[in-house]
Amino acid sequence: MIDNASYLLEQGCNIASERCEGMNDNMYDSHYHEFYELYYLESGERYHLIEDRVYHITPGQFIFFKPYILHRSYGEKNVPFSRLLIYFRKNTVLSNELNAALQSLTGAYQLSPQDNSIFYQLMNHILDEQANQQPFHEEYLYSTLNTLLINFFRNNRERIKQMEKNRVTDVITYINAHYAEKLTLEHLSHTFFISPYYLCRKFKTYTNATIVQYINAVRIIQAQKMLFSSPKNITEISNDVGFDSLTHFERVFKRTTGSTPRAIRKRQSIM
Repeated sequence: MIDNASYLLEQGCNIASERCEGMNDNMYDSHYHEFYELYYLESGERYHLIEDRVYHITPGQFIFFKPYILHRSYGEKNVPFSRLLIYFRKNTVLSNELNAALQSLTGAYQLSPQDNSIFYQLMNHILDEQANQQPFHEEYLYSTLNTLLINFFRNNRERIKQMEKNRVTDVITYINAHYAEKLTLEHLSHTFFISPYYLCRKFKTYTNATIVQYINAVRIIQAQKMLFSSPKNITEISNDVGFDSLTHFERVFKRTTGSTPRAIRKRQSIM
């Protein structure tokens, strides 16, 4: 499925929306964004793997993702679905307090029917404005997005419970906590009393990635955060996130992000 909203952000937009319908359009592997995502399911049903949590959502339910959160969306075979999403950058949120509240928001939610109607209507206003720009276009998008977020926090909202955890989600939790250490398949299978073959097969089913690919993705996310926030040099960051070799770190970083660590840091310095 083509992600046109992501393309709009790459072109300089700070808020982008998109409606898509599909069937068997499953994400190939877990991925993450440098921006917030609001994913609203209009029809069908979907499963979302968010780091080590799995959620099953149905129409009228939605998910918030904050930046740098690994996630993957997938569904049962031949089940059609429609979803409406909004991407937005941190600088579109108009107060520090609201930004702070968003930091603990990642997860699946549902509102009362009345509150959900208003919430969904505001999402559609953003999509409509994107397609049919009017005077004060940017101001309208910013104010509508912030109205949506404020209404969400003011209303009673129910967190959708994650599906029951299992050995594989326990392994994912462990990787997220111990990414800076030397992690191998043998170590993980021994720690969780799982055969290497079974662990590889089940891990691939959940994440559509190998264990090495997932470990590297977690490490690169942490490295990106440090490039934006830490005074440490790139070699130190490489070591801190678990890479034994700077060359290997830079190669994996470029393959994952499409850019080099130095380019990311340079871009941050001029923002």
